[in-house]
Amino acid sequence: MSELRKVQKVGYSTLTVSIPAGYVRSMKLHEGDNLMVKEESDGTLRLIPLSGSLKTVKASIKVDQVSNDELLSKLIVSCYMLGYDSIELSSRGKIRTSMLSHGSATLRRLRGVEIVESQENKLLAQSFMDPTKFPVDSLIRRLRLLVSRSLEASIEALRSGSPGLLNEIRRSQQEVDELYWLIVRQLLVALSNREISGKIGLESPLHTSGDRVSAKTIEEIGRIILELTEEIVNFKEIGMNVDEQMVSRIENLARKAQQAFESTMESLLTPDVQTIEKAMGEIDATLKLERELMPESLESEYPYMRAIISDFGQLARYCNIIVEIALNRLLRKTSRVCAITSQ
Repeated sequence: MSELRKVQKVGYSTLTVSIPAGYVRSMKLHEGDNLMVKEESDGTLRLIPLSGSLKTVKASIKVDQVSNDELLSKLIVSCYMLGYDSIELSSRGKIRTSMLSHGSATLRRLRGVEIVESQENKLLAQSFMDPTKFPVDSLIRRLRLLVSRSLEASIEALRSGSPGLLNEIRRSQQEVDELYWLIVRQLLVALSNREISGKIGLESPLHTSGDRVSAKTIEEIGRIILELTEEIVNFKEIGMNVDEQMVSRIENLARKAQQAFESTMESLLTPDVQTIEKAMGEIDATLKLERELMPESLESEYPYMRAIISDFGQLARYCNIIVEIALNRLLRKTSRVCAITSQ
């Protein structure tokens, strides 16, 4: 809604602006209702109704228009991330058993969502989550912890090749995915509700894009760790042994990548010129070691080693994306390295 309104004078000094009729109807406002008028940092004014019922939004997915189970899962997750209060799966006839099972499993993975109705032609889930209880930075810290544990398990797998470590990483990655969905939901809900924005630690809507990219990048790093661990365990299981010196050098690369990830996350969560500089240096050291190892791997009789070396290098490249966002966070306001002034 966008309408031009003229400022008018009432009485000796009071200035007024009328409220558009469409807004009055949509918010169910009546004479005598209270409105809070809040000034934003960019100079705009926001009207917040203090009476009337809150809107809820329901998404209804027509299952008979969906071609496969995987697409159905993606549609459900997207509805969740967009912040819809309830998600319904419906069909003119009976929902196919595999889709019903797949849909139910996906809904149960969504944080704060419960299935409240289940029929052969309908499945209804409702969100009972209070978004103000989940600050975005706290969720990102949890992502960091999970990915750090997976990376440590992956390094251990270089020596042991244990399938148990791989299963541990798979479970962690499931939680990483779920937290990523929740973070995106929080960010998009905050964009549509500025009151929630402040309560979950977002100073401005402009910061949501960086937080979303950071969360997605961390999720992708977790996925890289899972894939390289699958490669390690699979080749160990078929009895392939690698030169001990090469294993030691790859393990050194893995430790470099681990240090780069930890420093990168530190620079994101507590942005400072020193933490950012440290992260940049450790990323460069990881990529330098990758370049040194790659020619040796090309001469090796074990081609899968090239993929593992490349994966650890890719992990460091993803860290570069997060460092860029950390720099943006640092420059949001005046610091010892940069003064921000308005003119």
